Amino acid sequence: MMTKRQQDDDTAERAFVRADGNATLVCPQCNCVKIVPVMQYKERQHRLQVRCTCAHVFKINLDFRQCYRKTTKLAGIYALKPPAVGGGMVRIHNISLSGICFEVTGVHNIQLGQKGRIDFTLDNKKETRLIREFTVRSVTGPMIGGEFKKEQQYEKELGFYLRFGP
Repeated sequence: MMTKRQQDDDTAERAFVRADGNATLVCPQCNCVKIVPVMQYKERQHRLQVRCTCAHVFKINLDFRQCYRKTTKLAGIYALKPPAVGGGMVRIHNISLSGICFEVTGVHNIQLGQKGRIDFTLDNKKETRLIREFTVRSVTGPMIGGEFKKEQQYEKELGFYLRFGP
């Protein structure tokens, strides 16, 4: 069952914050566009209620991510690097140039800071196979958030997939 906050998040528009600290807000009622500074909200509030010049009130979720994150339903395999042990099948829920979020099956003992490798195939025409090394940055039950190694973050195939892929 969804909480009130989750329902509000689902109905809110998303605005990505650019490197200059501004976000482009688009009114869903009249399509009026306004660029506003939002850096004052970075450390506290990411969801705002906005009133357009047409008097329509709507909610905006500010996204301060450095890289666009694409929702996926890809299968993959992960393995932790020693001294940690573990591995298995995963379902990749989203991916960006700098990281990945996947769900492990079964019981795991994955901890923050552990390093691992993930092997998966993109669902593009070429069926591009990617193997990435990652560091675990978040663990929420079966959901694992990983950051790719810096030298593996910016690859042409992944960038093209994120921008133009299915």
